[in-house]
Amino acid sequence: MNLELLESFGQNFPEEFDGTLDCISIAVTCQFNKRGTLLAVGCNDGRIVIWDFLTRGIAKVISGHVHPVCSLSWNRNGSKLVSASTDNNVSIWDVLSGDCENTYRFPSPILKVQFHPRDSQVFLVCPMKHAAVLMDTEKKHNILPLDDEYDLNIVASFDRRGDYVYTGNAKGRVCP
Repeated sequence: MNLELLESFGQNFPEEFDGTLDCISIAVTCQFNKRGTLLAVGCNDGRIVIWDFLTRGIAKVISGHVHPVCSLSWNRNGSKLVSASTDNNVSIWDVLSGDCENTYRFPSPILKVQFHPRDSQVFLVCPMKHAAVLMDTEKKHNILPLDDEYDLNIVASFDRRGDYVYTGNAKGRVCP
């Protein structure tokens, strides 16, 4: 078998440094859209900078939070972005216009947000020291049940299709 031929296909990283993206402020979190053409960067001053990765330029700057943006998630078609901040707010943004569609206030800072992989009306919120919440923009929200009511260091995530929500705690327990 030709080992050199196999090794050339196995490389999945650039051979040389390709450059940097200079952000307006310090980046805290980032998330690519599904196609990999746009990069949303959450900054420590509360702004969200959306980079067009094809032109390497800033496509949009969204100012909506007053504290650092700690989590971002794109919807399936890339038209909406949900952001979470340490100011206890979760906001849904229209990417083209930069307008805020909805803002939700929580009792504590948010650790993570994630859009449902198939439904842009549903998203998951993980507030610090509280149970994860499944939000629906058209209906009411659902608090996910806890195995141990005293362990509130919970993080949650959808599976690839959105059929299940997996939760994990600080003790290493993962539950579907």
